[in-house]
Amino acid sequence: MNTKAPVIYRTRIKPEWLDYNNHMNVAYYVLIFDQAGVELVTQLGLSEAVTAETGISWMVLENHITYNNEVVLDQPVEIRCQLIDHDSKRLHLYFEMYAHTESGVEYLASTLEQMAMCVDLNSRSNCEFPPAVAEQINAMAELQAELTQPANIGRKIGIRRR
Repeated sequence: MNTKAPVIYRTRIKPEWLDYNNHMNVAYYVLIFDQAGVELVTQLGLSEAVTAETGISWMVLENHITYNNEVVLDQPVEIRCQLIDHDSKRLHLYFEMYAHTESGVEYLASTLEQMAMCVDLNSRSNCEFPPAVAEQINAMAELQAELTQPANIGRKIGIRRR
């Protein structure tokens, strides 16, 4: 059994994403996760073209990100996405960014836990996912039913005191 969620997006680290520490700046981790999110909802049937036609889209309500290991110029990364939970209007998602070294070693670079919601752009309010999209979300949930729930979801930030 595969213990990792499927890859939904791949990219390489671009020069303009680097900071003065010569590794990727924190803002660009979010950019890559956002691009992966766009790919995910496109796969689920809620593409930019569908939004233009129907006025139905998605918006992110909350993100929790961890920066586990640095990534550097031109390094390949892939994003995996696990559906943690969902209802008729919301998706609770967990993304992992895996980086690959020149020698082929893979390591966890970053994680992002996200709550997203379906919205009707005409009324600027939440709405239920269209039936075809809901069907794809249910299929995704079924395909991922055997995946272990990630240990670090629902984390809170704070300084641990002894």
